Amino acid sequence: MFGTARNLVVEKVSRDVFVARFVTPDLREFLDCQGGSCELFREIRTAVLDALEKGQTLVLNLGLIEPFPSAFYSWLLKVREAVLARDARLLLCRLGPSIQEAIDLFKGERLFHVVRTEGQALRESAGGADRCYMQRGQN
Repeated sequence: MFGTARNLVVEKVSRDVFVARFVTPDLREFLDCQGGSCELFREIRTAVLDALEKGQTLVLNLGLIEPFPSAFYSWLLKVREAVLARDARLLLCRLGPSIQEAIDLFKGERLFHVVRTEGQALRESAGGADRCYMQRGQN
């Protein structure tokens, strides 16, 4: 176990890979971003983003998330920005139907690398940067 917070647990599964798993299915009350930073972003920043280094990978396991409010998509964009600022990689896995629908609706497949399972995310993260994330500036 690497870090825990109210809504997620982070595990460092290898030297260069972190997996964040949500433990709260309904995150709407933690996504109120008044003042620019919501509680959920502060949690993930403290639990893993502050420790994430160049070349490392963060896997977000979204399997428990339901429902998927639009504010959560904004949160994902903010996490993506923070990960890319560290020259690290972000993979999303275990998207439920509502999350997949939102990703499709917002054309998020151009911004996020999405895989079906956590195991697949771990295999791809071991495959290197060119397989798991888009360079800054790509759309």
